[in-house]
Order: sequence, then C-alpha cells, then structure tokens
Amino acid sequence: MKPYFKVAVAILALITGLAANSQAVTGQNVEQKNFLLTQAQVKAEPVAISVALPELADVSLKGGESRSGRVTAIDPSGQTLSMQRNDKTLSIPLKQVEKVVFRKNARAYISNGSVMRIRGERDRPRGQQVIWNGLPFTTFTIKNANQGQAVVNLQPPVVSPERLLGIQSVARDRQYVVDEMQFNLQQKTMSIRATPY
Repeated sequence: MKPYFKVAVAILALITGLAANSQAVTGQNVEQKNFLLTQAQVKAEPVAISVALPELADVSLKGGESRSGRVTAIDPSGQTLSMQRNDKTLSIPLKQVEKVVFRKNARAYISNGSVMRIRGERDRPRGQQVIWNGLPFTTFTIKNANQGQAVVNLQPPVVSPERLLGIQSVARDRQYVVDEMQFNLQQKTMSIRATPY
C-alpha cells in the first residue's frame, strides 16, 4: 500500500505545480495583452484622407427650396455653408440645409490637380461607396475651393482601426469623390457618402 501512496502524492504534487504554473503564465499573458491594447489606443492618430468635391452640388433646404453651385467653404464656427454660382457667393446657415448632393455628371479634380469627369460613361467607380457618420465638423477642411480639394481626418471611434486601414489602402491609388453630405448641428457632426474613383 505504500507504493500507491507515493504515486498518489507524486501525482498530486505534479497537478498542483502545473496549476500554479498555468496561473502564472495566464496572468502574464493577460497583463501583456492589456499593455498592448493600451499602447494601440494611445497611438490612434488621425489619418488625413484626400477627397474631391465635384464642381456642381444641389443643396436641399429644409423649407423645400434648393440652391445649386460649387461648395466653396463649410465654416464650423459660424455654422454656414458657402457656395458660388455665376461669380456670386451665397452663404447658407447649416441649420437650413437638409443635405448636399453632388451631381453625377459634374467634373472633379483628383488630388494631383488633373481633371476627371466622374460617374459618367468613361470614369466608373473603382470601389464601393462608403459612409462616414458622426464626423466632427473640425475634421473636414476644404483646401482648394476652386478645385474642390478637401481633406477628412478619420480616426477611431468614428471609423474602426480595421476599417481605417482599408480606407487608407484604397486612398493610395484612388480618389474618394464626395456624393452627399448631411449635417447634425446638435452634435456638431456631419456625415459624408463618398465613392473611390
């Protein structure tokens, strides 16, 4: 009976040692994962994505009227949208804007400055339309009003890190062209629909 007792004690000691080792290793893995997650959250820098605004947009107003022209500025502090048509500039309060729809047959400038006709027979989309919701007004800037060149700064939580990587890879060799914009004055955010060409 003594040999059985020694074997049972040895097995018990082995199981206890394995359990303690397992807890130590698991604890280290959890700490390391938490540390890596903390590092990833700190490094979430905004990514500037170049977008093109077509030359002609239709601005639907909340009273049922509409205006058309080139969108030249969006002022987040004054909460106005400026547009130009026939050498006249019009400033529209964002609270009156239902949505801005860019015309399908309008031309747009790609980021290198050359002109392309968009959404027509020659230039087809080179990717699926994306929707960026909840963008703070301050993340959108028109850089060149005459060429409709703008920049959107994207970062989590508006866009997930995985989705942001996909957007960056598309933007390397394609130009996002804005199809539509809407504004939420209460939250001071906007939503943009864009298609890569």
